[in-house]
Amino acid sequence: MAEIKQQVDNGKTIAVCGAKGGIGRTLISVNLAIALSKKNLNVNLLDADFQFGDVSVAMDLQPSFTMKDVVGELKSIDESSINNYLTAHSSGVSVLPSPERPEFAELVTTDALLQVVDMLRKQSDYLVVDTGMGIQEQTLDVLEQADQILVVTNLEMTALKSTRLMLETLEKLGIREKVILVVNRYDMDSLIKAEDVPDMLGSKDTIFIPNDFKSASQSLNLGIPLVISRSKSNLSKAFFRIAEKLISNHGVSNEVRKSKKRSKLFSRKK
Repeated sequence: MAEIKQQVDNGKTIAVCGAKGGIGRTLISVNLAIALSKKNLNVNLLDADFQFGDVSVAMDLQPSFTMKDVVGELKSIDESSINNYLTAHSSGVSVLPSPERPEFAELVTTDALLQVVDMLRKQSDYLVVDTGMGIQEQTLDVLEQADQILVVTNLEMTALKSTRLMLETLEKLGIREKVILVVNRYDMDSLIKAEDVPDMLGSKDTIFIPNDFKSASQSLNLGIPLVISRSKSNLSKAFFRIAEKLISNHGVSNEVRKSKKRSKLFSRKK
């Protein structure tokens, strides 16, 4: 039993980040979390864009608690009771939304964020973190703690330029080896060819997500993730491929999955 407990404490953190806004970071975070959950995995999702996070909108959630509430009561919260502050989505994913007002973001200190990330990680097979835009101090703290970093970009020149600078920064910080480059809308109209992007950015590990802007936009506006509403679409298949890649990199046994699900269930009944 002690061995299982040790494995349970080692849930994996996946940080999804991007050098600029509007490139699909939240879309990928939400659909990836649900794709992982569909593999019979226990998944938590943290909206770490504490000023303007959109995870609740993208999943049509009406949360009772947000990160602001957790930070305010952090001294009395442990890795079991934190589940009471999460909002359950119909997919099985548990969500800790960002604060409802941008001015509340300043209440989330670095220490508080790292404590929350650690507790959410220990209560799941995977913790997916939708980070804020660019490289802020809090974002860097999450990236340093993450087991895998998904850096999202597209074929726009401004996005590629900013992504190159972000990757160079991660290289200097010694965490570049954890990066998987995600080229969103790789088949969009562009003077830049998708197959040239890995060499342009020095990426050894790249995933390509097809362009379906209409479906993606409708999904976000309706609050119904694509892997639920259009699970057979090429876009959804791309999210499932990312999930499978992560699972192959960080496999979790069925025994550990069952143990975590029991732990979360009982903590919510208290």
